[in-house]
Amino acid sequence: MISDKLIADSWLKFLADRFRAKIKPENYYLSYSGGKDSHFLYWFIKEWLKEDKIIVVGCNTGFEIPEIRRRIINNSDVVLHPAKKRYEIKAEYGIPCFSKQQDEYIKRYQNGSRTPNTMRAINGENVIYNLNSKARELLLSGKLHKVSNLCCRWNKELPMIQWGKEHHKNAIMGVRQSESNTREAKYNTCLKKNGDFTPIYDMSDKLMDLIYDVYDIEVPKCYSYLSRTGCGGCPYGRNIEKELAILPELQRKETIKFFKESYDVLGVNYEYVQEILPL
Repeated sequence: MISDKLIADSWLKFLADRFRAKIKPENYYLSYSGGKDSHFLYWFIKEWLKEDKIIVVGCNTGFEIPEIRRRIINNSDVVLHPAKKRYEIKAEYGIPCFSKQQDEYIKRYQNGSRTPNTMRAINGENVIYNLNSKARELLLSGKLHKVSNLCCRWNKELPMIQWGKEHHKNAIMGVRQSESNTREAKYNTCLKKNGDFTPIYDMSDKLMDLIYDVYDIEVPKCYSYLSRTGCGGCPYGRNIEKELAILPELQRKETIKFFKESYDVLGVNYEYVQEILPL
């Protein structure tokens, strides 16, 4: 029977070969979010490859679970900040609500688009992406607040892209196909056309967990309550109320204030959060 360590080491050697074959370390930076996937790459680059030419870049949005924010600050060589203030983003573009795909079509419709592609999604005729019935009803009746999927773009993505351009470096990103159907379609190779590197795009959850166990890689305490992490309380999260419960009181109140309109639509019970000791 093949041991767990042999399986882990075999994949890590394969991953090291992928790094050596595909990129020049001095031309890349690690886009570090403090979550499980990006921290695996951080560990792999620092501990397995022992590569010091790859700069670690994080972005402190102010929305992160404190435990994750500390990891970003402590482990990053460079810490960036959002390209716009959060309430400027909300006023100009709106806030997340249903899903990134649905919110894209809602944003287009609210901005005046009535193209056939947009209307097929709105009316439930799109082959891949359609609005759910509640989103459709609120949108067409004019009762839906201003919605968009651009929060991540301004808070995280654009600061990273701009930093990469200024320093002539491409990103190494810890995105994997197993995270969603959208990512499975989008990330089907480790090297994107623009040069960004997604070396663990084909790594399974099972293999990720096995390597974490074999090498005793640090797992944030918040993963005891959550299967995935992003900005605390984001409407795209899988368990919003549990995320709110592990935020400090002031951050929880600010998060509720910012996302309130979406929470009300989604039925998030933010008034009676069962507080967990903040992490």
